[in-house]
Amino acid sequence: MKISKQEQIFIIIFIVAAIIGVGFFVFILPNFNNIDVNNKNLASTKARYAELQKKLEHEATIDDEIKAAYEEGKNLANSFYDDLTTYEADEIMRQFIARGKDITIDGLSISPFSTSTLSISTFTPTEVTYPLKDFANTVVQQEEEAIDITKMNARERLMYMKSLTSKLLAASEPVTVGSISVSFTAHSDKLQNLHDFVDLLYDGIYDENIKGVDGKPQKKATYLAGVTYQLEDATENKDNNNADNSNPDASKPAADGNKEEGYSMSLSVQFFCIKPVADPFATQTAQ
Repeated sequence: MKISKQEQIFIIIFIVAAIIGVGFFVFILPNFNNIDVNNKNLASTKARYAELQKKLEHEATIDDEIKAAYEEGKNLANSFYDDLTTYEADEIMRQFIARGKDITIDGLSISPFSTSTLSISTFTPTEVTYPLKDFANTVVQQEEEAIDITKMNARERLMYMKSLTSKLLAASEPVTVGSISVSFTAHSDKLQNLHDFVDLLYDGIYDENIKGVDGKPQKKATYLAGVTYQLEDATENKDNNNADNSNPDASKPAADGNKEEGYSMSLSVQFFCIKPVADPFATQTAQ
């Protein structure tokens, strides 16, 4: 059977179309469907590349940042005591006592070294309620106005920001530090001497030769956990301690006109401790 020329052309066109169709479905269509996936992979790869570039750029300044963080941490640690033994705590407290004016100490005791939790708290004034006040509040109910910072002066704006900052800090996580407690009773014939000694403890400066970064005496984290004082008869206590058995009148208290009154103050003091972080560049400096 002889095929005409038109039939030959038709067969050739059909074969070419079949080849093109098979090639489209086998080679082109699968890759076409992968274009969207490839574009997403390309975008993700570019993002990772940009992130790596940032890390490489950060590598050039990371040493300076570590040094700055170390210096900041070191300055913070300088405001605390290093981990103390009971002997060291006793020596530090005796240096505080030596700086006091006209005071005597007895009953000094030191607890073993332990830990304490530090957290920031805000003062909340005591709200006293009574029926008449509750009734007054129900009669006149004042709505709390929205605070407009733009109408505040510089000081009011500063105090408002401090209030917000304190609330944010109070919500932060507490921090655990080392702690050692010293308890004793201080005596003096003047109450002001005891108050001045409490101020010394609040300042936290036990040795003026230890300087801070500002060149001033370094303050240490010293916390008064409890302070109570009472009036006492200093003359009677002294006579009782120095009484002589050969003199029956020696143990008697002096007459009211000659009586000397003194004061005693019971104190509980905590030394907060932080172990300083080792210098990360110490080995480089040594080399």
